[in-house]
Amino acid sequence: MIATARGLTADQRQTVQLPAGFELAGEEVWVRKDEATGEVTLSPKAPGTRIEGLEALFRLLDAAPLPAEFLSERANPKELPDNPLADCRE
Repeated sequence: MIATARGLTADQRQTVQLPAGFELAGEEVWVRKDEATGEVTLSPKAPGTRIEGLEALFRLLDAAPLPAEFLSERANPKELPDNPLADCRE
């Protein structure tokens, strides 16, 4: 569905009045702008999405904790010299 919306500018902000049938759910939206084309896209932002996502992450971590050795010390390989071919002879 395509329609024309009216834009109003005041105090360096722009308001767009969406026509009937284009109402967005909720009180907040994600705004994306394609730098190449200048196209602006509005997407409904589900309430509590960030918090729910974090809660889901913590539930996953609780259900499958990382092994104790995950962040343990390890023997790192010897650092390579600045020129790895310096010891080579022709």
